[in-house]
Amino acid sequence: MVKTINEQLSEFIVGLRYEDIPKDVIAHLKDVMLDNLGCGLFGSTTPWMAIYRKVLMERTDRKEASIWGTDLKTSVTGAMMINGASINSFELDDTHTDGIIHVGTGVLGCITAFAEMLESVSGREFLTAATLAYEVACRVAAPVGMEIAHQGFNNTGSCCPFGSTAAVSKFLGLDAEQTKHAMGIAGNWAGGLQAVQFTSMAKRIVPSRSSEGAIVGALLAKEGFTGIEDVFENEFGGFYHCFSNHVYDKERVCGDLGNRWELMGIGLKYYSTCRSKHTTIGGLRRFMKENPDITPGDIEKITVHTTSITQKYALQNQKIKSVTAAQLSHPYVCAVTILEGNAFIEQFTEEKLRDPKILDFMKKVEVVADEEIENLPRSLRYTVKIDILTKDGRTFHIREEYPKGHPKNPFTREELLWKFKQLAGKAISDESRLDRIIEVEQNLEDVEKITDFTKLLTKQGA
Repeated sequence: MVKTINEQLSEFIVGLRYEDIPKDVIAHLKDVMLDNLGCGLFGSTTPWMAIYRKVLMERTDRKEASIWGTDLKTSVTGAMMINGASINSFELDDTHTDGIIHVGTGVLGCITAFAEMLESVSGREFLTAATLAYEVACRVAAPVGMEIAHQGFNNTGSCCPFGSTAAVSKFLGLDAEQTKHAMGIAGNWAGGLQAVQFTSMAKRIVPSRSSEGAIVGALLAKEGFTGIEDVFENEFGGFYHCFSNHVYDKERVCGDLGNRWELMGIGLKYYSTCRSKHTTIGGLRRFMKENPDITPGDIEKITVHTTSITQKYALQNQKIKSVTAAQLSHPYVCAVTILEGNAFIEQFTEEKLRDPKILDFMKKVEVVADEEIENLPRSLRYTVKIDILTKDGRTFHIREEYPKGHPKNPFTREELLWKFKQLAGKAISDESRLDRIIEVEQNLEDVEKITDFTKLLTKQGA
């Protein structure tokens, strides 16, 4: 009898040992997690996370896991939701290209909180579970990223509960049958709406909150509770039936487990915007560097050619009312890149949203769906063609395929550490402790208890 996706993934989860994971996979995972932690520490300082933290902490008096960047503890589910959301709180977190998921916000808050609650998890055990979390989430998402987005669901919130469940089940030592049921329970938490990302603060919290299902599902399965055994393929309301209209590639999801590592397709962000804007930013920065004689005032029009899904999310001809909207707005991103040379955290403030120079330049930008780009392989879905028309009649044509931080255009070691310190330094001002976080995180296999590391992420770790 042919095994279901759930059965194959569950057997892989139970069988994986730290020694089975290639060194380059562990190295990449550590870099991704370090980047996620920097994003999360910065996120802990934002006003929307202060609101979220206050509301969730008022609902419980449990002290099971730490809240990053603070001296506070809360319940394991509260810490999971708060820390996970912090990673996604300023459009700086990782992206898996084909799956269109921000993996860290979906899984890292969950698995760190759960490991801390258990207290006895070693660094090697944590890395093994983290590998499973990131890998399973990417595999579930990889074949259906565009389908989920076009259906109107939040990709991360829909796919990452399965990755988190893989890790939590591993921590609990569940067998394959129990893990299968944990996955089948957690799948009921999958979801989230794409519309949340356009203007609302809720955009920050949706990608991580569904991993509550991982904690509940694994704990229930440990006690013999059952879930949907064919949660992925079921023709009447299974995951792929609901979220991608039954379009998926089973081989991409569970083929060659332990040999092909989907998490190697996770890229990092160099700019504080929706990932689909990053090739445009890179192209415009290259244009300005190569043409130092051209000033913002010399530009008549910028036309960005991209995919239909990116054009849909461009927020053209709309008044930008929030930082969230600015980070999704292609015209706004083009404007700050040309006017200020970057699109990092300093370019996305309430004051900038009212800057008349930025608002005026936005009117020069048009984003169009391009059939050639639409038909490219999904690995090239970030490709843009940019036409820049100057007031003296010249037209410049730019093509950019891979955004900075993409696996094919990766950060240098210096860029990775610079970004981490720029972000984490907003929550932890002691640079020596930032260096200590980096040192310990990059050598997690040597850590006896993961709680020794998670303490470093708090104000108590000073």
